[in-house]
Amino acid sequence: MTAVTDIPAALDLRVIAMLWRREVTAYLSDRTQIFGGVSRTVLWLVILGFGLGATLREIEGYTYSQYILPGVMVLNVLFASMQSAFGLVYDRKHGLLRQVLVSPAPPLSVTLGKLTGGASIAVLQGSIPLLFAPLVGVPLSVPGLLIAWAVMFAMGFALTGVGVLIATRIKGLKGFGSLSNGVIQPLYFLSGSIFPLKGIVGGIGFLDIPQYLRDELRQYGIYAIGGGWVVELPLWLEAIVRANPISYQLDLMRHALLGFHQLPLTTGVVVCVAFPVAALALAQWSLLRLTQD
Repeated sequence: MTAVTDIPAALDLRVIAMLWRREVTAYLSDRTQIFGGVSRTVLWLVILGFGLGATLREIEGYTYSQYILPGVMVLNVLFASMQSAFGLVYDRKHGLLRQVLVSPAPPLSVTLGKLTGGASIAVLQGSIPLLFAPLVGVPLSVPGLLIAWAVMFAMGFALTGVGVLIATRIKGLKGFGSLSNGVIQPLYFLSGSIFPLKGIVGGIGFLDIPQYLRDELRQYGIYAIGGGWVVELPLWLEAIVRANPISYQLDLMRHALLGFHQLPLTTGVVVCVAFPVAALALAQWSLLRLTQD
């Protein structure tokens, strides 16, 4: 009977909602984060996409801007998640975090409130590049958007948990920035965001045929025709990309938005479930350790 009554006590929806609201309100009042999301999108998707697109005419039958659209969404999610976790360093420095942890609020609810807030902000930031989808010629559908948002939420939840783990291990504000960039850049560049694992790059011909015929060819697995270069990553680099959990979540988003993927979709779904659960456990463990220090 005791075990049954202890289960509801581990969760308090009011605490989760309060901490979630605090995170989202702080984000909406901070215009610099929104500006950062827009500027990253313009730099990577528009300037870099069209700039390199003049050289790399296509990747597997998609323009370079179309191909990197999901990758730019991932980049915004990465930055937003780490920025959300960065608030813990400030709260810890001013004693606010300890007050929350020693309060009667269930620790699991505190962790869930922080991580769901970070995940919600990540979805908002990750959706900014979608505003540019018509500009680069990516048609959006309701099912595709729902899947992309679900993947971004799972990714943001997990990465906020990773950020919490980092934030609770350091004491200075400057140290977190260095460590978070050391996490963001490898996860992004080694996820297939800006280059495929294997495919035809720079080909001529596929983008010149009508859209309806391209869509029909893709149903048969033909993503590129005409002249081009078949590129393939070195085995050691491909192994690193496949070991990166962000690679599978990005691949799911690319499949939802473009209909193209290079990794097993089933594995991507498993990663979307397992990665947030593992991050939640690590984040709660790291927060509980603070009360023992």
